[in-house]
Amino acid sequence: MAFLAASALWYMPAPATAAIVTQLDIAGGSIGLNFGGLGSVTRNFMRDGELVMGQYQPAPNLLDPITISHLTLSIFTSSGGTLNLPAPTAQTSGATMTADLQSLFAGVTSTGWSGLLTSPSTPLTASLNIGGSATGSFNDITNAFDISWTHQFTGIPFLTSGTFSLQGTAQLGGAQASPVPLPGAVFLFGSGLIGLAGLIRRMMNAET
Repeated sequence: MAFLAASALWYMPAPATAAIVTQLDIAGGSIGLNFGGLGSVTRNFMRDGELVMGQYQPAPNLLDPITISHLTLSIFTSSGGTLNLPAPTAQTSGATMTADLQSLFAGVTSTGWSGLLTSPSTPLTASLNIGGSATGSFNDITNAFDISWTHQFTGIPFLTSGTFSLQGTAQLGGAQASPVPLPGAVFLFGSGLIGLAGLIRRMMNAET
């Protein structure tokens, strides 16, 4: 019996450890931009998109443009030229997801504030890095995720910070659990128990 129990333990899977995310299938999220004294704009959006890990995606391959007030944001990923930002990566650990989204950018177009930085006849156009280190929840049954991060802007007139979130489901790569071999001592212990049981049985038979 002990040998059978040890054999069963041999095939017990280990608890799932960190899993590599290969793609985030985006179903929605939120964007909040703080313009200091000019106020702030926030919007929850419902968009289907695909954020592929380990590569850069030009707009609009990642997500359809998002409109907030008079701002239109086109989301993409890029190394940022001299910034040399890494391509997106993400992983899960239990009920937590972490993601390196430093390479997320937004192409911003606005006619409402064109007179602030450009001539009134020319729309304001800019490309802003909005990425960061995102953290949040992960459901290892449904693969649903909800992650968020904050980005501080420097050297950009009026725009001081932004808060961002993404929700959807994750595609994972690699096995989530594998059999864990037990040391040989377990089998020696099991065989020893079997031998001891046999000795006790013989002693009991001898007494009868």
